[in-house]
Order: sequence, then structure tokens, then C-alpha cells
Amino acid sequence: MKPLYICESITGIWTREGVESFDYSDGDEVESGLLGIMEKATDVSITSAELANAIRDWPTEYHLSGARHNLLRPFAIGPGHKVLELGCGCGAMTRYFGESGATVIAVEGSRRRAQIAAARCRDLPNVTIYCDNLIDFISEDKFDFVTLIGVLEYAPKFVRESDPVLAVLKCARSFLRDAGTLILAIENQLGLKYFNGCNEDHVGVPFFGINDLYGSHDPVTFGRRALTEKMERAGFPLQEFFYPFPDYKLPGAILNEAAFLDSRLNVADLLIHNTGRTYPETHRRVFAEDLAWRVVAENHLVADMANSFLVLARQSGAQPKSPKWLAKMYNRGRRKSSYQVETSIEENEAGRLVVRKGLIYPGMQKDTGWLRHVVKDGDYIAGELLIGRIRKAMAREAVIDEIATVFTPWVRFLLDRATVDGSGEIVMSGDYVDCIPSNMIVNTAGKLEFFDSEWHACDNIPFVWVLTRGISDALAGAMFNESVRNKSLRNFIYKVAEVSRIEVRDADIDDAIRREDALLSTCLDGHDKENGLHKIMDVQLPVVNWGIDHAERELARVKGTVSWRVTKPLRFLANLPRLIRGR
Repeated sequence: MKPLYICESITGIWTREGVESFDYSDGDEVESGLLGIMEKATDVSITSAELANAIRDWPTEYHLSGARHNLLRPFAIGPGHKVLELGCGCGAMTRYFGESGATVIAVEGSRRRAQIAAARCRDLPNVTIYCDNLIDFISEDKFDFVTLIGVLEYAPKFVRESDPVLAVLKCARSFLRDAGTLILAIENQLGLKYFNGCNEDHVGVPFFGINDLYGSHDPVTFGRRALTEKMERAGFPLQEFFYPFPDYKLPGAILNEAAFLDSRLNVADLLIHNTGRTYPETHRRVFAEDLAWRVVAENHLVADMANSFLVLARQSGAQPKSPKWLAKMYNRGRRKSSYQVETSIEENEAGRLVVRKGLIYPGMQKDTGWLRHVVKDGDYIAGELLIGRIRKAMAREAVIDEIATVFTPWVRFLLDRATVDGSGEIVMSGDYVDCIPSNMIVNTAGKLEFFDSEWHACDNIPFVWVLTRGISDALAGAMFNESVRNKSLRNFIYKVAEVSRIEVRDADIDDAIRREDALLSTCLDGHDKENGLHKIMDVQLPVVNWGIDHAERELARVKGTVSWRVTKPLRFLANLPRLIRGR
């Protein structure tokens, strides 16, 4: 009998006669580039510095960033598990599953994407890549896990059934063992970022999803209740929802549903650095999402307004037990694998909330000679992040002196712990490198507490370095404030110093810039010294937050994505009234 699927000796993918490749791509140039990167790379592992350094725009970030894997780190998939990945794309998650030790079958409808995935997993004998439409895939195997990660929303475009979404869910269920788990990740139609004017991720038009403008063959998303009902109809009565922020694509935080029920946990502060991204970022948002999450949380609406859902669903068996952790936090950005940390907030045996921290890849750290990276557990500190107060002052259009005053308690906290060295300079212990507003809690007694100290210098450090890195971090991503127009970051540092009655010189700030760039070179993959802190120190603050360069980069990102190209007709129709009015 002729085998159903045949392995191609050149590409390594398995395919069958008559399979037509999907016209689903991030563009010829992008995907040819990705294939070239994979074929030339000597290290294609999930910790590969080669792949991290190849990130140039949104498509390469999405396909190559290690932050993709944070989505599933909490769920201990590994040896002994059989995984079916439906719609594996270019193999980012496939590689993660493969390195975990699981036996992996990955199915991708696009031939070129299947080739990229195969090239990425070429040294993993436990991974097999198939090129086929997931709805037509044939296998007698049953799996512990079946995944639909960023796939279900495209069902109407590639599945010709009366209810394509239901058909894909039923297809996934057909491959599961009786006690197997479906892992589903998808955007929330009612995500907070969409109310804030962010483009619908698949169509590139603001308010498209929340106005329910989806056509019969368009990508589609759902709100929480609608998704729950759809999954129940597909035969998944047992569902456990998790909430990745800013979204499931590059998550920096994942919240358990129990997190919203624990009054001790300040959920809004966990989200302050995890606001939703939009593509392209060419407009100022209507409101500050990092502040709005506080109101959303107070009204118990985070689960309904999260930007993405991560659902673990079963067709039978016992209701899954919620994990003991309430939240998982991860480094996003491009921190080197050796410094990647998982932070878990959970309740200990004594009933107290604690923070547990651990290196994701222990044993990879090297001695830098001047900087140590230390992670350790601690108690969860109830209170409010100081950076939230700073962001609120910016958003409410406080005048610059008032904004600078919000920094004063932190500046005094630093000075109380500083000393004067033999040359008369104000210095601090190297343990205070990370003592910035993002790591300062105003506790329930109204006092500041320093937490989450990871970076430690081996010698004393200048006070102005901590001041500079704290202010630049606090202002990055803040809402535009008219009172800081025409002010540079350097001007703002001077204003904070003036309000706090301390002297700061240009030479002090220039030294802080050099030290900050040295730290970034130490901890980041591919840090470009030509784009360090000195590049933004003397430009106007609105440019720092909403600059033309940033907008152009985001526009280039989105125009390189599959969603931008396949939904071009939808964008044209959505903009037609505006084009007519403009004539």
C-alpha cells in the first residue's frame, strides 16, 4: 500500500499527494529571509543568540523572540507527552515543545512555513513536520496535548464549513486522548487595547472587532463568554482560562483566574508594564491603559477585557485543578537567555503571598567582572507601585514641577542610603542599581520599600546613574503631557534634581549614560551601542514616547505581516467613506 504521507529528503517535511499550500505568508522577502536565517544558523535552539540577533522588525521578532515560549512555560509539558501542534507557523513553539522532550507532530498549511519549521527543528528526532490543511490532516494517533495557538481566528479564511470555527475545534478534539488537553490562544474581541483605539490585530483597522464587522470569510475573534459557549458546543465542557499580558504573542505576565479573586494581590500593578501593543503605533492612544487597568480590576472586569485568552480545555475527566500560583512574570525585551527569570506569585504553606524567582536557564551565566545578577525569593509586598503615581501625574496633565515632585520620595529614599566618597561624589552601594520607581512600592503604611533587586555592581555606583535610569524608565511609555513639550530627558532630570534640592551636572549624566549602555551590553542580546540612552537624552520627550522613528518602525512591522496583506481588501472598504469625504 502506498504510504499516505511521504518525507521529502531535501526539506524534511512530510506531505501527501494533492495537498495545496495555503497562500498564508508574511511576504516572500520576509519568509525567504527567515528560511535563510534558519538554514545558515549553527544554533537554532530556543536560547540561540544568533536568532535573537537576527530580529529586525515585527515579523522577525514574532518568529524569533524567546518571549514566545513564556506562554506555555507554566504548564510543564515535557518527556512522556505527545503533542499535536495544529498550525505551527515557522516553528517557534514547535522548537520549544521539541526541546522539552515531548514527542511532537506539527502541522502547517503553508509549504514555506513548514520548511522553515523543519529547518528550525532539524536536529530534533522527536519532532515531525507535516504540510497539510489542519482540517484535512490524517492520523490515528491520540495526543496528550493539541494546540491552536493563534490559529482558530483564521478558521473562516481557510476552512470551508458552515461553522469553520466549530469545525476546527471539533477537529482538534478528535485527536485528543480522553483525558487530553486542548491549548488555545486567541485575541479577545473585547480587549481593553481595542477600546483604546488600537488596530484589530488581523485587519489593521481600529474598532473593527468591537463593532463586529467581521465578514463570513474574515479572521474572527470572540469575547470571553462567546468563546466559552463555542468551545462547549465543540465538546469541551471543562475549561480553564488564563490571561497573558500584553497578549499571547510575547507575554510578560500570565495571570491565573484565582488572581482576580485574591484581594491581597494588586493585579493592576502587575500589568503596568504589560499594556497592549498595536500595529502600527502611529497614533497617540485615547487613554493610559496602565492606569485604566486599575479601574478595570476594581470592577472585576480584567478577565473580560484582557487582550488575549489562553484556555486549557478538556472533553472529559475531572475539572482541572488550578495551579497554586496566581501570576507568572517574565522578562520580555531581548535579555540574554542567561539572565531570563521566571517570577511566580503564590501562596505558601503558611497562607502568605510570596514571590519565588528562578533562572529559566540556570548555569549559563558568566562573570562580567563588574556586575552580578542575583535572583532570590521574598514576601509579596502589599501596596502601590510608585511608577503608577508618576504615570498618573503625567496622564492628568500635571505641570512639570508637580510631576517632578512625585519623584521626590524616591530621591530622598536614595539619598538616605547614599554616602560621599573621598572625591566628594555622592555614591551608593552596588546593591542599589535596580532601585528605580518600577521597583518601589508605597506600602499600606505609606512608606517606600525597594523590591526585585536583580543587578548588583561589585563596587559603589554614582547616585546620578540610579537617578538617570530611574527617571528614563519611568517616563518610557507614559502618556504624552503637554507640560513637558520641548523638554528633553536631560531637562527633566535637572527638574527632578532641582525640586529635590540636589545638584546634577552634565558630566554626571554623561557618565550615567556610559554605565547604562554598559549594563545593556552585558544583559541584552544584540544591544546596539549606537541606539543607547545617549540617543534619547537630548531629544524632546514626546519624541521619546511617540517619535516618528518609532512609528515608522511599527509601520514597517505591520506591513510585513500576513494579517496586513490578507486583509488589505477589508482595510480598503473600512476606509472608503473617509476616502470619499476627502475628495
